[in-house]
Amino acid sequence: MKQELTDIHQHPIWGMDDGADSRETMFSMLREAHFQGIKTIVATTHAAPGFHPFNMELYTERLAEAQAFCNLEDLQIRLLPGAEIAWTCQVPMALQQGKIPTIGRTDYVLLEFWRDISWQAATDAVNQLTRAGYRPILAHPERYLIFLQSPKKVLRFRHETGVLLQVNANTILNPRNYRIHRFVEYMLQKDGVDAVASDAHNCVSRPVNLEAAYQWLIHHTDAAYARKLVTFGGELV
Repeated sequence: MKQELTDIHQHPIWGMDDGADSRETMFSMLREAHFQGIKTIVATTHAAPGFHPFNMELYTERLAEAQAFCNLEDLQIRLLPGAEIAWTCQVPMALQQGKIPTIGRTDYVLLEFWRDISWQAATDAVNQLTRAGYRPILAHPERYLIFLQSPKKVLRFRHETGVLLQVNANTILNPRNYRIHRFVEYMLQKDGVDAVASDAHNCVSRPVNLEAAYQWLIHHTDAAYARKLVTFGGELV
């Protein structure tokens, strides 16, 4: 039996960010997710409070459209609201005011940093969200320069702040360079990754590829850990 997967970071909602650019692309991404055994998708459209408004009404409408398509096609996929939130000082208030969605209406939030963030800024951001009652999940830690420079410090950062770390499937399958490969390898060896997700944006250059990453994880990590990474430990079931 194929493992049922949960993709906590995907951009299928069409016409709202650099993800799906049309209904047809959105539908194709959802069909591919079904083919790969993905049963739950968090539709994490980009949000950047203070830089541009998040159109919650349009997002909700198109999320419902995507779910209706899944139901009509019997894809057996549950779509959950969410956002990939670029950190600004306005994020906590925007969340509290309901201007941007949390993951599946839980206290989990998917957070994104700028590439050259400092340790102090990263720590302050996570702590502010935690104090506000949220549980931050940091998207693609393999992109941040300070993390690549000191994987051991990343483990301490994760332990001390309680932040969860989500690595992209494509980074596991096709790391851009040896430094990133070594970072992800080290983090997996130390059980320092909490989720693997596709971060899919389309069907070509950034496709849904979570099942392939799961197969890689089965062969390179403990099987139970591999399942946990691609199901988010069952937290959203």
